[in-house]
Amino acid sequence: MRVFKWNAAHAVYLPEIDAEHRALYGTAGELQQAIEGSASAERILEILRGMLLAVEDHFGHEERLMQASNYLSFGWHKQQHDSARKRLKQFMEHVETGEQDAAALLLEFMSSWMRDHIAVADRMMGAYLRNYGRSHAGFAIAS
Repeated sequence: MRVFKWNAAHAVYLPEIDAEHRALYGTAGELQQAIEGSASAERILEILRGMLLAVEDHFGHEERLMQASNYLSFGWHKQQHDSARKRLKQFMEHVETGEQDAAALLLEFMSSWMRDHIAVADRMMGAYLRNYGRSHAGFAIAS
């Protein structure tokens, strides 16, 4: 299984968004350690629920920024978020019913999805928002 570890290659050069990504990587790493360390189902669910709340908060933050800046690729980017939301919800249902490998499969999905999404969609958004912020005084990236 891939190890979740933040590094500079994941940066989108928006400090608050990068901090949120870093935190998501940290929580995913914590979940991975819990799974590999045979933590209780309750502990795995606790970490997983916290991670999914953080993912939802993060997606909402990005979506508010894109809407506030009239980001032209908002629909495409949000569609990616919505697809991830749907898949994560499906995985969560399997974890909650006690399926043994469901949490590990969720991590595998998140690993590849986060890598690809950050590398393309979030970097595009980051470049747009940095330029938008330079030309629109008062535009804030903060949530």
